[in-house]
Amino acid sequence: MKQRSSEVLNQRLEALVMARPTHKDVLEFYGAVMTVQLEARERFPGKTALAHDVSGDRTTRAFPLFEGRDMPISLEAARTIFDSVCDVAKAENETLRKGVHRILEAVRDEKIDIVRILEEMIRGEGPYTDEQCESLHMSRDILVFLGRASVQPLVQETALIVSQGIDAGGWTKGICPICGSLPILSELTGDEGRRMLICSFCGYEWSVPRLACPFCEEVKHEGHPYFFVEGDETVRVDVCDDCKRYIKTLDTRKGGGAVFPLLEDVATLHLDMLAQEKGYERGSAQYLELI
Repeated sequence: MKQRSSEVLNQRLEALVMARPTHKDVLEFYGAVMTVQLEARERFPGKTALAHDVSGDRTTRAFPLFEGRDMPISLEAARTIFDSVCDVAKAENETLRKGVHRILEAVRDEKIDIVRILEEMIRGEGPYTDEQCESLHMSRDILVFLGRASVQPLVQETALIVSQGIDAGGWTKGICPICGSLPILSELTGDEGRRMLICSFCGYEWSVPRLACPFCEEVKHEGHPYFFVEGDETVRVDVCDDCKRYIKTLDTRKGGGAVFPLLEDVATLHLDMLAQEKGYERGSAQYLELI
């Protein structure tokens, strides 16, 4: 898990826009959201005491450290971040603009309790969120996006601190040992090509067996099949013919610059289309998706 600077983010964003000009608008939008999140992580650092409040041996059992995502983060801070994320959404994305205005009006008129929604985003459950979206006659996706984008930087800061006090070496499951979320991507790194999964929510990275499917855990001694687009071997799609799921994998041994999982995921949407055309289902979580 690495904390990056806004400068490094902008450099990576420019490189991806140059490589994928057709994705320019969506990449720049997510880049703006991530800039807000990076600034929030600097404004609202995690609680250092957390590292001493958790048990380091929980990851040796069958459950993530924060089962049910009961992370003790500041909902007041998340509420402040929510306003900044809404500002970006209104300024940068036409699709979200009308929905954001409706949500902000409902919050102002006290028709919905945004703090309660933010709390549900942390816990990974959404009955109250579902009810409010139905009452507003709007897509749930918009409110979930705004809510999860607002709590995510605080969750990531908490995970960064907690990860320094635990040993997840024995955890080989396909869900995050800290928050229990699905990975967004995997990464091959180091001279030996160690395989890491990157959490879609808290950003934690953990090592898994390279020859095993991260979803069904089926081990193939010759390895699972994969494919990539000719001319770009820095990212590939690992597939499993047993469970018919796939995950996109960054091979950082072959270059590509600093890794920002969200941007890498958005920049490789064409690989999702190819994998699904071949009959595979995405096993990893999409950015800010509830599981």
